[in-house]
Amino acid sequence: MVSVAAHIRPVSDRWFFGAMALTLAATAFVGFAPTYYLVGLNDSATPVLTSRLHVHAGLSTAWIVMLIVQTQLIATGRRNLHKMLGFAGAAIAAATVITGIVVALASERRVHTPTTAGTLMDPYVFLMFPMMSIGLFAIFVGLAILKRNRPDTHKRLMLLGTISLIGPALARLVTMAVKGLGMVGLPGVVGAVLLMNVFIAVIAIRDLKTRGRLHPATLWGGGLFVLSEPLRFVIAFSQPWQAFARALMN
Repeated sequence: MVSVAAHIRPVSDRWFFGAMALTLAATAFVGFAPTYYLVGLNDSATPVLTSRLHVHAGLSTAWIVMLIVQTQLIATGRRNLHKMLGFAGAAIAAATVITGIVVALASERRVHTPTTAGTLMDPYVFLMFPMMSIGLFAIFVGLAILKRNRPDTHKRLMLLGTISLIGPALARLVTMAVKGLGMVGLPGVVGAVLLMNVFIAVIAIRDLKTRGRLHPATLWGGGLFVLSEPLRFVIAFSQPWQAFARALMN
């Protein structure tokens, strides 16, 4: 009986983490389709696609594709190739962090005016959100690389890092949904923060069903995620942060 359970569980894990990777990829694609991937089909106003945006988008896309490929390699037992591609994945992650910071600092979507000052439309307020996402991505992926010899920890940290990376896509999905339903009042960034919890909850539920308890990576990583959520708003609307952001962006 024990040997059968030991055989079934890894197969089920492979299905779960592969499905999560595909779901994150689909979320990123749908979220950015109107303003990036399928921008040519969008007749409404869209952001100017600068070279730095293309570079960052290319790297972010490459990261998510790499996640899908890596989960499939493990699912098919090709661990050696998985390890070899891990070096490329680490390089992509590092470049994604660097370009993410550059894009966040050079954002032209929000303009500081007396009207926008102190709101989410103020670039000095909003900067906290992409910077926090990039920071969490760097922390989770960095820890995942350090824990690469502990598969259960490694794959959970990789998912958590990617969840933080798709925050902007989730924000766009929320904005589209709010407009489509004719609703007013829910900023995309608030909805994105809330929706990221859904992905974390799925991992937690999976742990409880298969392990009977939360995996330490889920517990501490998910806890860090949840703790960061109110902190994003507290820090973003603080005067010291806005002064710091102004110095960085000017």
